[in-house]
Amino acid sequence: MNFWLLMCMVLNIVSAVVMWLDKRNAQNGKKRISEHTLLVWALVGGWIGGITAMYALRHKTSKRLFLVQYWLMVIIHISGLFLFRYAMI
Repeated sequence: MNFWLLMCMVLNIVSAVVMWLDKRNAQNGKKRISEHTLLVWALVGGWIGGITAMYALRHKTSKRLFLVQYWLMVIIHISGLFLFRYAMI
């Protein structure tokens, strides 16, 4: 159980840092992190950190298509957790 909690924390911290790096790169005119990468971080479990960073930094919150895709990744992730848990019963 502790391993999964640690993994969840690491995924969310890294996801938040990736979102922050993309915001910083956008402000400095540097090469951006692709939206695909941000969505993958949400899908693998870093969506809480990603959402927190997104709204704290006001980053990508006005891009409706990205938000829809991001929330779709959240739904897929949570659904996968439920299906995995159901399969274990």
